[in-house]
Amino acid sequence: MKIDQIILFNFGSYEGENIFDTKVRDGKNIILIGGKNGAGKTTLFTAMRLCMYGYMSLGYKNINSFYTRAVIKLINNNAKMEKPAKASVSMKMELSNGQDLDTYSLVRSWVLTESLSESFSIEKNGFSLPQNEIADFEKYLLSLIPPELFNLYFFDGEKIADFFMEEGSNSRIKDAFLTLCGYDTFDIMRKNFKRISTGNGESFEALNDYLEASDAYSNAQATATKAEADLKNCKDSLSTCEADIMLLDKNYSASGGITQEEWNQKEYVLKEQEKKRENYNTWLKKWANDLVPFLMIREQVLSVKNQIGKENNNLKYRSFCEIIQSDAVRNAISSCGIEDVSSIKEAAYTTFGGEQSDILDLSFEQSSRVLSQTNRILEFDASKIEKYKRAIKKSISISAKIRKELENSSISTVHEYMQQKSELYEKKSTILNHQIQLEQDLSSQREILEQQKVVFNKMQIALESELKKASINDISAKAIVMLDKLQSILYFHQIKKVENFFKGEIKTLMRKTHIIDDIHIDADFGIHIYRNDEIQFNKLGDILFTNSEEQINMLLGEKAVSTLMNDAGVNTIDELLLYCKAKRNVSIVLPIEIDKSSLSNGEKQIFIMALYHSLVQLCNHEIPFIIDTPFARIDTEHRRNISKYFFSKLNAQVFILSTNEEIDSSHVQIMKDKILATYILENQDNKHTTVVKNSYFEV
Repeated sequence: MKIDQIILFNFGSYEGENIFDTKVRDGKNIILIGGKNGAGKTTLFTAMRLCMYGYMSLGYKNINSFYTRAVIKLINNNAKMEKPAKASVSMKMELSNGQDLDTYSLVRSWVLTESLSESFSIEKNGFSLPQNEIADFEKYLLSLIPPELFNLYFFDGEKIADFFMEEGSNSRIKDAFLTLCGYDTFDIMRKNFKRISTGNGESFEALNDYLEASDAYSNAQATATKAEADLKNCKDSLSTCEADIMLLDKNYSASGGITQEEWNQKEYVLKEQEKKRENYNTWLKKWANDLVPFLMIREQVLSVKNQIGKENNNLKYRSFCEIIQSDAVRNAISSCGIEDVSSIKEAAYTTFGGEQSDILDLSFEQSSRVLSQTNRILEFDASKIEKYKRAIKKSISISAKIRKELENSSISTVHEYMQQKSELYEKKSTILNHQIQLEQDLSSQREILEQQKVVFNKMQIALESELKKASINDISAKAIVMLDKLQSILYFHQIKKVENFFKGEIKTLMRKTHIIDDIHIDADFGIHIYRNDEIQFNKLGDILFTNSEEQINMLLGEKAVSTLMNDAGVNTIDELLLYCKAKRNVSIVLPIEIDKSSLSNGEKQIFIMALYHSLVQLCNHEIPFIIDTPFARIDTEHRRNISKYFFSKLNAQVFILSTNEEIDSSHVQIMKDKILATYILENQDNKHTTVVKNSYFEV
């Protein structure tokens, strides 16, 4: 399909007739339409969809009052001033009939009087089609771009992220995948074969069992997928709630608010610091009174101590001499053959001292007290005084800081703060309880899924066995089994194509080369992305030791755990833990699954565009791309890559509707060899759009 011309008449801000010539020639296929916000780009985008698909383009199942009101809003306001008000959108396009090109002119027009009437006419090669052929053509258009693919070919950069990443994305991607591959016909064929087979009296009971098991298995898969999505959403809500609590605390603290408990704690610390300083000062005073004066005459104190020692020795000597002069001691010594005791006295003199006169003449009790005091003075560590002074200074600093905090703090809004925090904690508790319930539900659904899978495989084997034994072959039953198997095989091969194309595409588009290294699309069309990270085994051992098996799978991803187990040649987490401990500082490269929500907005958009381009490669038809807001969320560095490797590589016709802040002169230069036509949409009074051909902003 190629669009040669678009005409808007009294549609939106396009007053009167506005023509866009877009016929592809000379290998050029990009139509660049620029306009500032509000100039009419999205209106043109809407007009093209509306012309081809009518009420379906706006998401309605038929022409109803909602659709009518939406169209009335799209009719130019100045045109509504006259009755009847007329508006239309026309498109001229070329479609291949297998041998040649046919030219079609589509006109969807409206007349507004008291009510709105709509008409749709088509000319083929200059001849008007009758109503029945128009209906056939509409069906053909729907087969080319069915509703499942609207968001792929009518690409809105602001909304495409919702298609691929919001709730229900699995089913949307699956529907788009099946339609692009043409596999949606499998379901139609299966239903028809089932109808024929069940209408046949020779139908096997085994076939009915197989069909029931197949449907039950599919339902179990869908239910398990939904349960996983619900659990993920619940965990996201929990993370959001925890972030809200942290933000509340941060904002309250930044505004000077503290809790009563924190206020009391600060006052308690103040009192404790005062007690410490009082204690330190008490010791300093005591030392100042009792020790410091003596420390100033330390030598004299030491002399006193020595003198007391000498006098104590003298006392011991005199006492000894008195003892040996006594009759009893002298007789005892004489009995030992010693008549002269002078040698003994000399030995005592050598040991204890002499017979000098005492200066202090202290009693034993007095000398003990004085010696104790002199020892305390002489052994005192003077550095303790400086240490206590520093401690007092530090305590004063701490107290000053706390007093400053108290001056800048407030508990006036503590009630409101505590109420909000209480509500958030209550919400968190509710979410946690809901999460526990969802985890239990998911566990149950996984068990049911496994059971249904076993039953399905059993019924499939039983049906094949019955078909082999049957005297009359039930072709329809065999066809159903064959279709299911063929569909599974084809799914696998086509999904592999998407995965392989994506890996090349993401490396081309992504500025950072180590963001996404691999992708896996599972049987439920869940998209899993991975980054190859080098991790040491001792770190892996810590993860394995401190987490449950489910938490390990969440942290590393099932693919990384499987890779690790294969490398280790083990089957259990306990065995894997022993293996990691043995490896210690050795490292391994693992495919770590990335949470898509952790990507930046720009990275998400690059990821989506790479996946988008990978999917549309499956289409066997040449269908135009209409891209509105092409660089939504894309940073400057990535825009060059998108222009060079995305827009310029799309083989089909490409309509780009851009602001001057998105596609600029540098991007135009990159795409110049592919640009067929340029237009500027000007709307200065926000009422009337003027179309300027062969012009694009500053280019």
